[in-house]
Amino acid sequence: MENNNLVTLRQKAKLLPSTPGVYFMRDSFGRIIYIGKAKSLRNRVAQYFTKQKHREPKVEEMIQRIADFDYRVLDTELEALLEECRLIKELKPFYNRQMKNDQKYVYLKIPHEKYPKLEIVQQKEEDGAVYYGPFKSRHQVERAVEYCKDLFKLRKCSVPGLPKSREGCFYKQLGTCFGVCTGKVSPEEYQVYVQALCQVIEGKDKREIKKLQSRLEQAVSELKFEEAARYREYLQGVTYVQERQKFLSSSRRIRSFLVIESFESLPEDMSKVKVFLISGNKLLLSKIINLPEHIHSGEKPQSQAPLTKELETFLVGVQERLTCIFAESKGSFRSISQQEVDEAQIVYSFLRRKNMLHYFFISQKALKQKSFVEDYKTVLLKILSEWQIKESKI
Repeated sequence: MENNNLVTLRQKAKLLPSTPGVYFMRDSFGRIIYIGKAKSLRNRVAQYFTKQKHREPKVEEMIQRIADFDYRVLDTELEALLEECRLIKELKPFYNRQMKNDQKYVYLKIPHEKYPKLEIVQQKEEDGAVYYGPFKSRHQVERAVEYCKDLFKLRKCSVPGLPKSREGCFYKQLGTCFGVCTGKVSPEEYQVYVQALCQVIEGKDKREIKKLQSRLEQAVSELKFEEAARYREYLQGVTYVQERQKFLSSSRRIRSFLVIESFESLPEDMSKVKVFLISGNKLLLSKIINLPEHIHSGEKPQSQAPLTKELETFLVGVQERLTCIFAESKGSFRSISQQEVDEAQIVYSFLRRKNMLHYFFISQKALKQKSFVEDYKTVLLKILSEWQIKESKI
């Protein structure tokens, strides 16, 4: 027999607005146990109280604990996404943390030693070592490490620098280790290889990727399929590490961008858009912009003077706010938490795939230009004009 409370919650969900927003799931003590965002609050929240196959056990467990929910309406889906990120960071609901804990991250570590090994660890510590990551796919990282260890012939011995034999250890004899166990390799000589390894991980040396691609193609042409499969795994692993590290490096610098998003979830209100200033994954400024009415009869739209003035006012505020931020940060790098990494990925992924949305990164150079406001106003007006033409044809 179905839980009476679920029936009540399902009925309540049907009364929600079909607008973007965030929702809060509460337990019987009124505590917020989960926060989510939705393009349509009604559709998203109702899904929790409808029977579904293959639902994850932790989601089912959470649903059984929901005694009530409330919500907050927002103008656009992007605004809901940013608010969700902010609230989760602030309130730390139990099930948001539980579901996040399912994702195990790993780091690449180069210890602060004379003859360091390349290691995979699960935690980053203040021990003087060089760390790369965090990485979500351990499998891809393992493939990259396997390739890099052999490529750079890094130490595989358990105890470095202690002579074992003139020929060296088993790995030295196989040609896959530099042979620090012979006592004939200086720390300076070894560090040359370590620095070369860092260049590959950071994506600054693209030659190894090209070599791997060539070896893969040659193995395929010679019908050496097992060898080709191994090179493919190596290639995927090294590419994954490089792309992830490039993303992390850019995320450590405060990035600012303008976003313009339509109210596409509200067909009756297509005469409005919202512009945002986002910096470091935080929403700093936002403004609803009213578009001049487009006359579908083929006549010209009404005067754009009010629209132009609204955009100018917003862009002046953007310039003032970012000038202060850039002055404070001085373009410096900062420590980045795993949560910030996740937020950045979520936000950038959303921006890349969303229809009726445009975004522009703002550099310090662009901000210092006297024509900053005029340049960005021209770009925004062009986009809005194209959107209006598109809407008039629907």
